[in-house]
Amino acid sequence: MYYLKDELYRLVEKKQLSKFKMVAFDMDGTLLNSDHKLSDRTIVSIKTIADRGILVLLATARMTSAIKNHIEKLGTSGIVVAHDGALVKDVITGQVYHHETIPKNLVVQLLELLEEKKTVVHFNFDEDIYLTVSNPYSNRLSQELGVCFKYISSLKYFELTPTSILLIDVKDVLQHLLLTISEQFEGQFEFVMAPWQNNIWRLQFVAQNSSKGKGVLLVAKHFGIKPEEIVSFGDNYNDMDMIQKTGLGIAMRNAVPELKQVSDFVTLSNQDDGVAYVLEALFN
Repeated sequence: MYYLKDELYRLVEKKQLSKFKMVAFDMDGTLLNSDHKLSDRTIVSIKTIADRGILVLLATARMTSAIKNHIEKLGTSGIVVAHDGALVKDVITGQVYHHETIPKNLVVQLLELLEEKKTVVHFNFDEDIYLTVSNPYSNRLSQELGVCFKYISSLKYFELTPTSILLIDVKDVLQHLLLTISEQFEGQFEFVMAPWQNNIWRLQFVAQNSSKGKGVLLVAKHFGIKPEEIVSFGDNYNDMDMIQKTGLGIAMRNAVPELKQVSDFVTLSNQDDGVAYVLEALFN
C-alpha cells in the first residue's frame, strides 16, 4: 500500500503544507475500530505525535462521558469537541470553552410531533443520556458508547434544555420529521442525519451554528493555530465541514461517498488502522 503514502506526500507538497500543529479526529468509524475500541497501533501513533507537541483533539457526536475513557488511554489533552460541536470542554479539568443548548420551544414542538410515534428519543446532556423506554436500539448504542443510560417516566416534563437530541428510526420517518420541524423552526437549529445499522438511521439535533468544524476551529483559535495547520479525519456526514475547513482533510475508506468527494485524501478503513497509517506517514 506504499502508493497511498506516495500520493499523500505529493498532496502535502502540492498544498505547501509544511507544519501541522493540531490533528482532529472523529471517533466512531474513524479513530475507533468496528468494536468501537482503540487499536494498539492507533494509540502508539497518537501518543507519538502528542509527544512531539502536536495538539490531539477528539471531535465527536458523543457526550463527554463516552469520551473520557479513550482520553485516558491516549494520555493526551482532555479538550474535546462533543455533541457535534455544541460542547467544547476539557474533560480532565472541567473547563468549558463553549456550550449551546437546544431552544426550549423546539424541544416542546419536537416532543409533540413524536407523541404518537415509536421513534426512539434520547435527551443528551453534558455527560448523561435520558430516555423513557428500554429498547434494542438504545441498548446497542449504550454498548457502543460504553455508558449507561438513565430512564425516566416522561421527557415531556423533564428539563427542556438538552445539549443535543438524538432520534433513532428508519430513514423515511426521520426525513419526514425533519421536514416538518424545519418548516416551523427554519434556521433555529442544526442537525446531522446519518446511517447507523441496516436501514436504521440516526438524526441528531443541536443548537444553531453548532458543528464539529466550528468547534475544532474554536479550539484552534484558542491555541493560536491556523486552519491550514490542522489535519482532520472523519467518515460521516457530520464530519463534512471539519474536513473542508481544515488544512488537510482525510476520509476513511469506509466513509460515506459524499465525504470522500470533499476530502483531500482517502486512507485505509477504520478496521485497517487508517488513522495510524496516515500519522505514521506524515509525522515519522
